[in-house]
Amino acid sequence: MQAMRLLPLALFLSLALAARFAAFSVEPAGPQRVNLDTGVTTLPQGGVLVDNENGLRLRAGYIEYKEGTFIRARALELLSAKETFRAQSLDYDIPKQEARFGALVFANADFKGLGAERALALFAEDIVVLKGKVRADSPRLEAETLVADLKAREALVLGRFTYQEGKATLRGQGPSARLYLRFVGGKVQASTKLPQEASRLAAYASRLP
Repeated sequence: MQAMRLLPLALFLSLALAARFAAFSVEPAGPQRVNLDTGVTTLPQGGVLVDNENGLRLRAGYIEYKEGTFIRARALELLSAKETFRAQSLDYDIPKQEARFGALVFANADFKGLGAERALALFAEDIVVLKGKVRADSPRLEAETLVADLKAREALVLGRFTYQEGKATLRGQGPSARLYLRFVGGKVQASTKLPQEASRLAAYASRLP
């Protein structure tokens, strides 16, 4: 009777572990080093991690991770369904679905070649915060801070900025300068007159020191 009771338990544990592994697949480019005390796995030559649950695919030259807890990577490309993140460094908090990047270049349907010294992606909220020498090829922009709502397709620039559209140029001077961008039908609507929802975007800027 004891053996019969143990069999369903063993089967349940086996299925649970299989399901957990299926949500986080690993393709190492070289050796894997596992620290049994901490549960941290290191891929010194990098590889590919696929987070099936959140629809993310990471390729990097160096990866360190603990399943269900964090991922750290260097010289990386992180792909979601609609965005591309290329950066020198990544620190991804899996439970919070928050990723911090160093030297990021970002692209999606609205932004091309959007780069910054550091950035924070809040995947659960579809928000990206960029700070430090923010530049974009399209739309043509230089700024100190930018907060983008990827789902709503709007962005707020905070602090000094230069925005160019055709022959027109908008400039903002000082920390109080603001520029609101909205992406509609493949075009950008830019305004220094802020709508009410801009205050919601501004609140995210403090999430990235």
